[in-house]
Amino acid sequence: MVLCITLLAFGWQAGSQLVSDTNRQHLRYEADLIRNSITHQVNEHLQELERLAQDIPEPVAGALDPGQSHTLTSFFEGLVLFDTESRIMDAWPTRNDRVGARFPDRNYARFMHAFQHPHVSDPFLGRFSGEPLVVMLVPLHDAEGHYTGFLGGLVNINQSQLFKGFKRLGEGGHVTITTAAGQRLYQPGQRQAIAELPETPPPALERALYGWQGEAEETTISGQPALVAYRQVWPADWIVGVHLPKDQAEAPLIAGMQRITRPALWVLGVVLPIVGFLIWLALRPLTRLARQVMELRDEQRHTLEIPTRMPELRRVIDIINETEEARMISRHDLSRRKALLNATLAASPQGMFVADTQGRLTFLNEALHEILGSSVNQTLAGWANRVHPDEREPVREVWRQSLAQQHDFMRQFRFMDSDGGQRWLDVHTRAIHLEGEFIGVVGTVRDITQHRHDDALRRWEAEHDPLTGLLNRRGLTRRLEEALVEWQKTGVQTAILFLDLDHFKPINDRGGHALGDKMLQRVAEAMRCVIRSNDHAARQGGDEFAVLLTGCSVDQALTLAEVLRKRIATHSLEYQGQHWHVTASIGVDHFQPGDKGIDGVLARADAASYRAKQGGRNRVITDEDEPHQSGTG
Repeated sequence: MVLCITLLAFGWQAGSQLVSDTNRQHLRYEADLIRNSITHQVNEHLQELERLAQDIPEPVAGALDPGQSHTLTSFFEGLVLFDTESRIMDAWPTRNDRVGARFPDRNYARFMHAFQHPHVSDPFLGRFSGEPLVVMLVPLHDAEGHYTGFLGGLVNINQSQLFKGFKRLGEGGHVTITTAAGQRLYQPGQRQAIAELPETPPPALERALYGWQGEAEETTISGQPALVAYRQVWPADWIVGVHLPKDQAEAPLIAGMQRITRPALWVLGVVLPIVGFLIWLALRPLTRLARQVMELRDEQRHTLEIPTRMPELRRVIDIINETEEARMISRHDLSRRKALLNATLAASPQGMFVADTQGRLTFLNEALHEILGSSVNQTLAGWANRVHPDEREPVREVWRQSLAQQHDFMRQFRFMDSDGGQRWLDVHTRAIHLEGEFIGVVGTVRDITQHRHDDALRRWEAEHDPLTGLLNRRGLTRRLEEALVEWQKTGVQTAILFLDLDHFKPINDRGGHALGDKMLQRVAEAMRCVIRSNDHAARQGGDEFAVLLTGCSVDQALTLAEVLRKRIATHSLEYQGQHWHVTASIGVDHFQPGDKGIDGVLARADAASYRAKQGGRNRVITDEDEPHQSGTG
């Protein structure tokens, strides 16, 4: 009897230690699994809010579009839009008694105004609904990045899927969720939606309130000894507790010992060797479970394969296998997505690159090599050295700020390619965040050199006469308007010459348009030779020309006009044995105090040129004077 009791006692001691180790490992596994699930759901809720917030730069009435907000019904029971004074500007579902109400006394409102960061509030009773709630919050920013308020998603503690669906661990095992402020959000059988913890909570829970994670022993709701594991849900500042009564943990050992003890009492002497063997046989599944759980943790296996008839142990094995299968499916899906992303980036016809949080390149596709040349440096430092010197430091500074603030980077700049040529590049990057953590950037690079060249050519053609290369009427109008603004600001005088060619019609009629075009080109060349580098010559149309003389007095303009008149008169063309020439009737005017626009000065200069033509041609006349110089009529 003594020998049997001693053997049973040693067997019980060894079995208890083995059961304790096994259940601690199982408890640790379950706690991590539940914590990760809740953390993922909280992050998913916040990400959905942030996606909606990107479309709401200002908290105004009607900003919460019912069609768009309806997509969030699986996440939130309601949405609330606050301005910077903690006033509700809009709500969904629409509640007229909510809009306009202010909540400056709420801790979450003070937190958002102070930190402007995604936040999960402490539980509270809704002022309008009376329901226990937590609110998930994200800040709002306008197009310039200024803080304009915040968007909140209401989560009903009694109804949300966040606080439902926890599987009990056996008959007495359960899960609890507690806030870091000491409020119990979830507990099986809890009567109050928000329960305050006792003044002296269990030691392990008290440590968990200050950020500790781990396993310990404490008492269950009914006061029974239990194993407990605490894990932190950092995005929401919650503590998940997984509780397993010790009697449930020791149930497989007790069942095995009971099967052994009864026969032993009858045939102690005969069956003692058999009893020892049966104890070992009964506990062997637990030993294998502990070993296989460790192999599962180290990814040396993917399923538990332990033949046993113990229902409690069988349930534990099935739950672990189901969990591991779901995890493997998720990993496989993630691997496929990663491979698809890499293939997409590599096959993209647009230049693309990926960089880590420190700005180090981790991927460049073939299209980017083709844009920058095969000898492109594989580091961002090498890229920076090939940015045009005039833009190198500004580009570097904007890039550093985008990494430090985890913002997008958008810039167009000149880049020196591998052949020494100059290209214009358009570079856009997008910051990548995973579960709220900044993990790097992905960027696109476009060669816009031809685009910028085409734009410059289109702008030149829009303002220049194709025959003479001088400004056209549109180009002269724009520069004349700019000169008027400068004159109104600084008083710097500007004059304008209006030229009407004499004897041009016979050249067109007798010599043809080709001869007429050549004569117009000769006149344009004469104008270029006479005017200054900062003046603007233009062909107004037909045989009419104009010259804008910036910073030029009327006397200087008259002198220049006279030189131009003589220059034009000396030019001639020979065609079919006959010499052709033209002269110019030139009107001179300048901005006057009554001018509100450019029409007045143009009309006066045109009228002066008309008077010069009527007065005998080949003359220079101002708007007020008689002919300044006469030539042959």
